[in-house]
Amino acid sequence: MSVPSSSQNTDKVSFWELRTQEQDYALLDKVEAKDSNCYGQKIDLVELSGLPENRSMHINENPEVGDNSNRNKQHGFFFSADDCIGCHACEAACSEKNDNPAHIAFRSVGYVEGGSYPDLKRMNISMACNHCDDPVCLKGCPTGAYTKHAEYGAVLQDPDTCFGCGYCTWVCPYNAPQLDPVKGEVSKCNMCVDRLEVGLKPACVTACVGNALDFGIIENIPENREQAKTSIPGFPDPEITQPNIRFQQTSTLPDEMHRTDSAPIKYRRDANGEYKPSIDKTKCDNDKAWNFSRLYSHENPLVLFTLLSQMSIGAFLLVFVGVSAQLPGLIDFQTSVAYVPLMMICLCLCAFGLFMSTMHLGKPMRFYRGFNNLRHSPVCREGLGIALFLTFIGLHGLFALPSSIWFQELLPVSLSFSESSLLDSLGLFTGILALISALLGLYYMNRCYRIKARPFWDHWQVATSFFGNMFSLGSILGATAVLINDGLVGNDYSQTLAFFSCTLIF
Repeated sequence: MSVPSSSQNTDKVSFWELRTQEQDYALLDKVEAKDSNCYGQKIDLVELSGLPENRSMHINENPEVGDNSNRNKQHGFFFSADDCIGCHACEAACSEKNDNPAHIAFRSVGYVEGGSYPDLKRMNISMACNHCDDPVCLKGCPTGAYTKHAEYGAVLQDPDTCFGCGYCTWVCPYNAPQLDPVKGEVSKCNMCVDRLEVGLKPACVTACVGNALDFGIIENIPENREQAKTSIPGFPDPEITQPNIRFQQTSTLPDEMHRTDSAPIKYRRDANGEYKPSIDKTKCDNDKAWNFSRLYSHENPLVLFTLLSQMSIGAFLLVFVGVSAQLPGLIDFQTSVAYVPLMMICLCLCAFGLFMSTMHLGKPMRFYRGFNNLRHSPVCREGLGIALFLTFIGLHGLFALPSSIWFQELLPVSLSFSESSLLDSLGLFTGILALISALLGLYYMNRCYRIKARPFWDHWQVATSFFGNMFSLGSILGATAVLINDGLVGNDYSQTLAFFSCTLIF
């Protein structure tokens, strides 16, 4: 199922035909919608968004509009953990409906367990995209491939717009977006909106053997259900995205539930009866070692981009600020042999890192789409900051070139006082712009990793690590250039060592 963004040929024959052979459990219930959900969000999305009714979604290139009277209401899933037997029929139906390859699953069934033999309890959880009120995938995606539709409240993703960075797979707490390494693009659950248009529930719901999975207008509890909780053990904090899924879980569970994967997290019942995540120390490796083999992953290009960008920004910041402030050891460095080459080294290192991060994309030739979502995405803002830093540091090096001693010896140029002053002013101005752009890029680089869905990342130490790397790596590069220049001209390098040693320790 695809949802093209542009208009399609309206001469196609409508295929929104009623499927009378479907069983009753496969049909959407026709009920009255409530005014708002438990988060205080309007359920009538036309009223909320102000968009016109009866818009075509151009599903499968069909311009026709279905006859579902509740198509502009927020729909969602209802899952009863008491009834799920872990048969994975919902997974199979979803993959068959969407023609997914074996390595992609829009819906998956997992479980948590607790207790001890012979009183061991297991709770299954069937999970897919929850078409949230506040979809973090939409805000995180740099290409703008996600859209929150007023029709059914579906959060749909266009694989043709996606360039395969995979950032949405980081920010989503439910692992709903699936990055296909073969196609180099992301795809996800589409709520089976083509079935909804003809009054049918999604394929996964229809296939559920135990009637654990249901679907309908959110907050309207299905028949034979008594609960509509927003969370159960093992489910992420609903305040992160305000997901449109409700749970029932009435059977008694142990006070502590464990994940069965390698994640060092467990869930403990608090005084209010709610399960809260905590660290499972039995899965934590407390042995300290370099362990370089575990650092290797397919994200290596991003690691290289991060470190090279921080090194370049740090070296430029320390040298530019030191020269501008006439700090001891850097007073005459701007007119030296090494200043412009250092600026070009910073530019080349950062540009190489940016190039490697681009090659990391599933579709590298579509890198230009990385600026489509500047309004929300920290990835866009990080990329823009780094790109502007490269532009301004290049201009700064260009304007500093005529005052360089080696340039004057190589190509003697006689500049008037006004021309020299103008170049100095332009050099200072572009240097300040490069510094501002670099710090903004580094700030949003930090924001890219402050993800609520990843509790171990969402910590202030991310910022201290990034800015600390900037000073330490930048000190090494900057000190190398300045010390080489001191050695060439015979300057005393003690003040240089003192300055860069302080920033390195910092």
